[in-house]
Order: sequence, then C-alpha cells, then structure tokens
Amino acid sequence: MNKIKKIAVIGLFLVHGTVFAKCIIQQETVRVGNNIQQQMTETCDDNQLFDIGQIGFSGKLSLFREHPEFPKTFKDSGTICRWFLDNTFVNNKVKYYEGVICKVRGNWTVVDKF
Repeated sequence: MNKIKKIAVIGLFLVHGTVFAKCIIQQETVRVGNNIQQQMTETCDDNQLFDIGQIGFSGKLSLFREHPEFPKTFKDSGTICRWFLDNTFVNNKVKYYEGVICKVRGNWTVVDKF
C-alpha cells in the first residue's frame, strides 16, 4: 500500500447565527496494487465555538453583516476599515451591537464593538 497524497483542511462551519465550530477534513489517496482509492475523514469539534463578534476575531468579509447606515469602507491610520452589525442572545433577549472591522493581512479583524 503506497500513500500518494494527503491533504488536511481546517475550516469553520456555521453552527448557529454567527457562531462557528472548527472542523478538520483529511483526504488521503492510497494505491493498493493497481487500484487507487481516496479516503476522506472529517472531524468536527462542536464544543470549540468561534464568536465572530469578539474583538480580535479575524475572517473573510462575508462572515460579517454589513452596517446599513455605514456601508462604505474608510481609512483609520492608513488601514482600510468598515462598520458591521452583530447580535447575540442574553437572558432570552436579542442584544444588538455595532462594530468596526479592519483589513489585516488579507482578513477582516474585529477592532471595536459596542
């Protein structure tokens, strides 16, 4: 049995609202005699949650809800930033937040939330 190629992908998958769980997907190509087989294993940790609205969270722009009153980007100390909206449940009530994300190394990072 010869292992030809092994690929591991780590991803965040939507669990509920703006909360994600971490998943690792491993793909392995194996040669057994003259046959080539692909094996894929997916392992998800739904106890490890990622809160998009938390200051310091970094991800793609599509993860953030655009602020309807401030949809355009702006510069802060030379860094491109934009407003976003977030919400969470507190004591069975929805609590709404506004925040600012800035582009850092190709991703958008939460720098302020109130």
